[in-house]
Amino acid sequence: MLLVKLKSLVGLISAAGIRVLVFTTAMLGTTMVLYSGYSLYEQIYTQNRAFSSGSLQYEEGTSLSDVQESFAEEREDYRAWLRVMDTHINYPVMQAKDDLYYANHDVDGKSSLTGAIYLASANKSDLSDNYILVFGHHMDNGAMFGDLDHFLNADFFEKHQEGEFVFPGGAYDVHLFAVLETDAYDEMVYTAGNKDMEKLLSYISLHAGIQKPQVAKDATKIIALSTCAGATTNGRLVLFGVLTPVEEPAPTEEPIPTKEPEVTEEPTPSASAEISGEVTPSVEPQPTSAADPIVTGEVTPTSKPTPTGKPNGGPDAPKTGEHSTAIGKFFDRFLPGGSSYGYNAWALVNLICVLATIYIVFPIHNLRAKYGRIEKMKKVNAVKTALWNAEGLTPTQLAERETILQIARRTSKGDKVTREEFGKAVERRYYRIGSFAMKFTIGIAVEVAVAAVAFLTFVNTENMRLPMILIDKWTPLMLLFMITCWVADVALTRYRVKEDATE
Repeated sequence: MLLVKLKSLVGLISAAGIRVLVFTTAMLGTTMVLYSGYSLYEQIYTQNRAFSSGSLQYEEGTSLSDVQESFAEEREDYRAWLRVMDTHINYPVMQAKDDLYYANHDVDGKSSLTGAIYLASANKSDLSDNYILVFGHHMDNGAMFGDLDHFLNADFFEKHQEGEFVFPGGAYDVHLFAVLETDAYDEMVYTAGNKDMEKLLSYISLHAGIQKPQVAKDATKIIALSTCAGATTNGRLVLFGVLTPVEEPAPTEEPIPTKEPEVTEEPTPSASAEISGEVTPSVEPQPTSAADPIVTGEVTPTSKPTPTGKPNGGPDAPKTGEHSTAIGKFFDRFLPGGSSYGYNAWALVNLICVLATIYIVFPIHNLRAKYGRIEKMKKVNAVKTALWNAEGLTPTQLAERETILQIARRTSKGDKVTREEFGKAVERRYYRIGSFAMKFTIGIAVEVAVAAVAFLTFVNTENMRLPMILIDKWTPLMLLFMITCWVADVALTRYRVKEDATE
């Protein structure tokens, strides 16, 4: 007796140990999967965040000089905005007391592996030096200064020579003229401030791989964009450009009238008509030079298209600016910090929801059990036969048979219970086949419909070529789809019966 109890105790302990082991293994595996997923997300997030330009939002018809004002008000280290046309170089330029801080901090001062684009600490904050040195990390995905190595290609260099350098109170056109490979100890390149322009241009002409000396002729102010290059620890790649000021015309003393002027019948050639926005046909308009653009109240770059809602020059990025609503502000907290692309991203949680919804319809590990219920129900007939014939049944099964007979007699039309009536009693007591078949059909139809709508919604609202974020404004809808599908699966497609007495 003691031995039996001991064996029973050992069995209970073994069973408990197995449960603990299975639970621990499952938790460990789940933790590893979640951690691996987070690590992958963090890596992608870090790469995508390198395209960020702070919280600045471009809107249709807005110039850089317009949109940088609010950005500058919130960040005292902001110095200018740098953009090289048709590249990913489209960033605010920060400046700290040393040349290390913004190498590992973003524009908001948060720790970041991608850092920020920043001005050499040796340069004056008002940008009055004649040699401006700007640093940025080289990102393999083209972010930050990752596009600089493209300028080593002569064809690319030929097609990308224009940019703009806009700062509070003014702007420069950037005319790129040389690219140079050097090392971090090159004093001529990495000594920022005021330089002997003749010596600097001579040095660049002597060492640059690709250059256009005629562009830099008579240059008085030069900007250098520096990043890491190649596998060499101290290898550097530097792109040089001439800064040409964009001058603001002198303001007029008298306001321009808004009504149409009266034109004399025979105006003299020297007469000038007072107009509002257009030149009258009687006066030949005078051409304006590229250095003297016509602007209205604010400095704008010359001959440059204004940003059009495409952050960082992305060719397919949709317009932004959805932060004004309360729900927009709620979802902002889930956007990468310092992000300029706003809702121009796809949400990871939405992808998980649509995959989970599809998985509920087609559970890989339980697919046969779910859709094999029809096969299982076929076994009901075998159970009916076994109980009806009463052959080889145990006393417990015989007692169960008697219970079924009593149920059948309640609905029997005659004195004796027929085989058909007995079978229906078995179904009522155990299987309830008719009601389940109807619920199962409805459940599957609901699941398939919800999964299809969830998939189409994801495809039409998420662009996985864009940067990834956690959630967006479509996340509640995707969660609703997933929960609806799960409820339908639990309530309608699960086959619940009592234990069969013959099994």
